[in-house]
Amino acid sequence: MTASAAPIASKLAALLAARVVPVLRYTDAAAAAYAAEVAVAAGCSTLELTWTIPGVTDLVRALRDKHGASLLLGVGTVLDETQAREALVAGADFLVSPALATEIVDMAHAADALCLLGAYTPTEVLAARRAGVDVVKVFPADTGGPRHLAALKSVYPDTIFCPTGGVTQENMGEYFAAGAGLVGIGSNLYDKAAFAARDTAALVAQIVRTREAAHG
Repeated sequence: MTASAAPIASKLAALLAARVVPVLRYTDAAAAAYAAEVAVAAGCSTLELTWTIPGVTDLVRALRDKHGASLLLGVGTVLDETQAREALVAGADFLVSPALATEIVDMAHAADALCLLGAYTPTEVLAARRAGVDVVKVFPADTGGPRHLAALKSVYPDTIFCPTGGVTQENMGEYFAAGAGLVGIGSNLYDKAAFAARDTAALVAQIVRTREAAHG
């Protein structure tokens, strides 16, 4: 393994070990920061912060300053090179796009970061693989469900898939059985009433249960 490949391999191993990646998609920066700290308190070692969060790169920097290298930080909903560059400069460990933004793969790897591209069809998965992607994000996952993922995995057995969109604590076992290497869970990771009330204890307990189920 080359020196440049080592940090990328290490980050990929950490991402796969996490099994569940909280996907934080908020239009309020304070809510996103709170959600991040709840996830960390629940033992999450990986977070994806979407570009829709106001000042998302500032939040990446703040979390990096507070938690250091113990937290694998990704920026999601990256659609072009400009967003990718800003995320990488802020210190993102991985970039996530909902689509085949193949131009960001080499940028990520040059910064020792991972790249996850969205793909849904066999043709799109092949394009992502040819671009050198580390993980294929199957999005939206719930429209095809575990059966769709299993079909993709059957023809691309050596591809790491991360279904995202509609994944819950209750159904993620089906996705793992279908071949998911990890799953992304967004709003379903946080009980809405508990989040609105900032009931940290209840939210932490919920995320802990989800993480335990993923590792069960």
